[in-house]
Amino acid sequence: MALRRRAMNNASTSTSTPDTPSTPQDASPMSPLPPLQLPLTPRNRASIFVDRSPAATASSSSNFPFDWDAARARRPAPYATPQSSAKNSRRSLATPGVGTPLRKGVVRKKGFFERVTALPSQIAFHIHMFPANVPLPKPQTSAWIIGGSLHFLHFCVRVSQIRQVPDSDLGWEDLYHEGEGHSWFDWTVPMTVFLLAAAVLNTIYLFTRIKLYRLHLRPDPVSSPNAKFVAAQLDFQPLEPPPLTARLRKALWYGFSASWRFLLGMQPPVYNPAPPPKTARVQQLEVWTPSELELMLFNVYSPAHAFLWMATGSSNWMIMIFIMGLVGAQANVMTHTYKMLLKDKEIIAAEVMNEYNSGFVYPRINPVRKDVAVMTHQSEVVNVWED
Repeated sequence: MALRRRAMNNASTSTSTPDTPSTPQDASPMSPLPPLQLPLTPRNRASIFVDRSPAATASSSSNFPFDWDAARARRPAPYATPQSSAKNSRRSLATPGVGTPLRKGVVRKKGFFERVTALPSQIAFHIHMFPANVPLPKPQTSAWIIGGSLHFLHFCVRVSQIRQVPDSDLGWEDLYHEGEGHSWFDWTVPMTVFLLAAAVLNTIYLFTRIKLYRLHLRPDPVSSPNAKFVAAQLDFQPLEPPPLTARLRKALWYGFSASWRFLLGMQPPVYNPAPPPKTARVQQLEVWTPSELELMLFNVYSPAHAFLWMATGSSNWMIMIFIMGLVGAQANVMTHTYKMLLKDKEIIAAEVMNEYNSGFVYPRINPVRKDVAVMTHQSEVVNVWED
């Protein structure tokens, strides 16, 4: 007790810092007792559990609601956007004395020899990219140009054919001799065949453009005439439809067989036979994917227009031109209206999914949470050993 009292007295009269130990004056170096050391005062350390609450720290599980007012430009942004900063930098460069002008970059231009040596490779590149590198107009404009040219060509053919027919005012018996003295084969015949074939081939190409999709998670058949079951093949390459000639040959054979079976009172054949029962099968859907060029060309110059031109004469050309315009306008209006219908259905389907996600999915998978910390103080601690 005496040593402790002496140490406390020395600590009260000592001028040293608390962290530096001091030796009492009466302790001699030859004393058998060890030198006395003052107790060290611990430094103040910030306590995370007492001074700060865990709610004030960053949390990986807390979600804050989206600031819609700032997104809708109702409040100014706390910082400048990159676009505005770029505009300010341009303004500072344009305004003399404002801002620091940027150093202009030096661009090295190719010499004459380098450009001449690179010319063959550029020519080969453009040949390889042809006709994708040709600046063509829009598909609708191209269809109108092609269709108008075909109409004008067919008009010239009909004018040449009508001029060769003599007047038949004498009577019906002269109609049997109206072709005498003229060749039945001239340039108008192959041109008429060409125009009719162009209209027919465009129609066939338009209605046979398909894209294949396989429904791997749909075991039951879908309600579509274009769906069928095929043998499942694990192939990561994109599905390619069969060639057009094979599909036309199959359709012609099916029509021929179905007509004979109908005349003989037999059941029609199956157009798409199913694979064997023991073979793994998957449902395949053939989706029609028309192009804008072929679709608009079909509206402008279809096989109906070609046949109407063939029936046009000097006495009915006005009514035939009116019918051709009516047929084209009707097909064009129907196509445009159906496109708008498909687009409206897509918008409705997207909005239904958006409402479902906003009302049911997002509130359940992304709930708004907040971290809450519970802590106690020394005054709230109850000592069970005290009464």
